[in-house]
Amino acid sequence: KSEFIPPGDDIQRRRRIIGLDVSEEYVTTGEKYWIKAGVDDIIDFRVGDAKNSLKMMLEEEDFGENSVDMCFIDADKVSYDDYYEKCLRLTKKGGLIVVDNTLWGGRVLTPDSMLTSAAANNEDNGKYRFEDTIAIKALNKKIFNDTRVERVCFLTIADGVTICRKK
Repeated sequence: KSEFIPPGDDIQRRRRIIGLDVSEEYVTTGEKYWIKAGVDDIIDFRVGDAKNSLKMMLEEEDFGENSVDMCFIDADKVSYDDYYEKCLRLTKKGGLIVVDNTLWGGRVLTPDSMLTSAAANNEDNGKYRFEDTIAIKALNKKIFNDTRVERVCFLTIADGVTICRKK
């Protein structure tokens, strides 16, 4: 069954998309497409450190705990755990948390001892930094064992995407 939701309906007034990034570049790139699609009025793009932005959202009257339907995490990898914890607080029961880059070029399969040694020796690994790999691998393990979520899906597309639902 499909149902038409009139433009003045409360659901229409409450819908919004919040984007967080450290770069103004993505606002500039995306804005013309938001306008063309007619959704610019529901997009709230916040430039700055995402850890601070998420913390502020948890404190805002419009947000707070259990206030969003979905969070998508794709940011600095060493902070993934912090983003995950804040997103868990923001996400409603039954809401989704989607984490990008959870395969990390297959590097998450590297034994912990090799990663720790390479990171301690400041070895250069190009795009796939050892510190990032350690953080992503730790979050993958955490999500797998986290009783606060159901791990709905681990997609092996691109660089890996994990989708979990908050209990």
